[in-house]
Amino acid sequence: MSNIKSSSRNGVIALNMVLIALLCLIVFIPKTEAQLSGESTYIAVPSEANGLTTGAVYILDTSRQELVAVAWNRNKNKIMPLGYRNISSDANSVESE
Repeated sequence: MSNIKSSSRNGVIALNMVLIALLCLIVFIPKTEAQLSGESTYIAVPSEANGLTTGAVYILDTSRQELVAVAWNRNKNKIMPLGYRNISSDANSVESE
């Protein structure tokens, strides 16, 4: 009978150790969360650009009135920013007739 108690106790201890290890894995694994920008609507327009074999893409955030141009850099294997404009401030700087 003492063998049954001993093996049951060892089984419970082993189960607890497995559960603690699982808990540690769940708690300490880094998490990634997406960032949502609310009510933003985007418009992307592909284009050819002088000197760029890959072309460019113009991306407009219609809610924040911001425009960015990007292109693919094959040598670095990543997207490279080409330029940025704040459309709202550009429109405000134009004199009306």
